[in-house]
Amino acid sequence: MGSEGRRLDPLAEAFAGSADSYDRARPGYEDEPLDWAFQELGLDGRSVVLDLAAGTGKLSQALAPRAGQLIAVEPLAGMRRLLAARAPEATLLDGTAEQIPIGDGSVDAVFVGEAFHWFDGVRALPEIHRVLRPGGGLALLWHHVSWHDREPWAEQFDARLREVPAPDVRPENRPHTLRWQEAFAGNALFTPLEHREFWHLTTVDAEQIVQLVLSWSYVAALPEADRERLGHDLSQIVHNHAGDVPLELPFVTQVYLTRTL
Repeated sequence: MGSEGRRLDPLAEAFAGSADSYDRARPGYEDEPLDWAFQELGLDGRSVVLDLAAGTGKLSQALAPRAGQLIAVEPLAGMRRLLAARAPEATLLDGTAEQIPIGDGSVDAVFVGEAFHWFDGVRALPEIHRVLRPGGGLALLWHHVSWHDREPWAEQFDARLREVPAPDVRPENRPHTLRWQEAFAGNALFTPLEHREFWHLTTVDAEQIVQLVLSWSYVAALPEADRERLGHDLSQIVHNHAGDVPLELPFVTQVYLTRTL
């Protein structure tokens, strides 16, 4: 595979050094958003599905029982190690969204969990279109757990986070900016995006919240000493207000669907 196809954003590369923390912190996938995506895209137990930028396999683990065949593509070796253990049913491949190592028209649907904002969308969309069968679907998913304006420790917690330098963070790498949608504007390969939100409450402890923050790309890219100091400070803030009481926080999964033209 050529070097052009292997190029990753430096902040995305930071996940390689924190795969275990990422795996502990990131939530899994509920049934409802995946059931809806499968229904809307006409998928069933005979479908061939690709999990693109599969990470540590949390989405693959949820897709495997639903699909007839699951292919998982992930460029980072540290992530693939955990992915192989979590989704042994999947055909695991080393590759990127801009250079997917499978043939034309190989899959019925492509799923992307928490990753499309890292892709070079202009290059990735034609490549995704190439591997999809005619009428195939693309599902993009993001999770969000919110403590803002809900917990007594939120203001101090967020203020400490604002102290973290993030010089390499670009708006297009932050999913909430929706800059990733620019690749779809005027695109002649896919139908307009369809969007739906799925909400529920999730129960977490203070350490899970801290580990989630430490798994964010710009935090994972910090020098180890700075990252440890931040983790200690955030843990203290939450524990000082909440102690060891479990926290019930809003959890939303954003799902965007589109199909090939």
